[in-house]
Amino acid sequence: MDYSEMKIRAKEKLTGNWPTLIIITLISIIVTGLGGDNARELSKGVVINSRSNIGSLISLIISGPIALGIANFYIHLVVKNEVRIERFFDGFKNFLNSFILHVATTLFIILWTLLFIIPGIIAAIRYSMAYLIMSENPDITPMEAINKSKILMEGHKMEYFEFVISFIGWFLVGLITLGLGFFYLYPYFNASKIYFYKTLLGEEIPDKGDYGYVVESKKP
Repeated sequence: MDYSEMKIRAKEKLTGNWPTLIIITLISIIVTGLGGDNARELSKGVVINSRSNIGSLISLIISGPIALGIANFYIHLVVKNEVRIERFFDGFKNFLNSFILHVATTLFIILWTLLFIIPGIIAAIRYSMAYLIMSENPDITPMEAINKSKILMEGHKMEYFEFVISFIGWFLVGLITLGLGFFYLYPYFNASKIYFYKTLLGEEIPDKGDYGYVVESKKP
């Protein structure tokens, strides 16, 4: 796979959309970071307070819908050149399935990691396309999404690992800039991932000029 070409085309899709992308990235960071204090306190052996518990519970409940919403937003951005911030919240329309998908994949990855770190990484890669699959097939069950992801990634796990590693430089930039670089990396990675996903499916993505550019939803 030509990762460089995927990333070049992904950056073209992001051009002109950065205010919306930054807002969505900020929401994602806040949501996924709700349980951060919980993890840090556990690592130090400190008793977890009620606020931390509530944050962890909220994170558990909404991480699935948020992940599905992210998948939905970037599929529409990359495939249809459609930039509608409400797409980010579409995951809540399929709340139960996305919640179960989050719990199931997290549990499976944890169980594989208990065996050894490498099986855990392989499991994470194996399930990496599940939200994208559910986004395009909202009627499927969480286990069907997981199984379809496993089938789709068969023979491509090392390619996806290499794809992820290709962003390591931007990850370091994010650390050096005290997190500011992640506001660029997060959209860049997610848009590029759509190209990887569609390549696995054997589907071609139109260039930005091949679709009408939609910024706002149009009501009849």
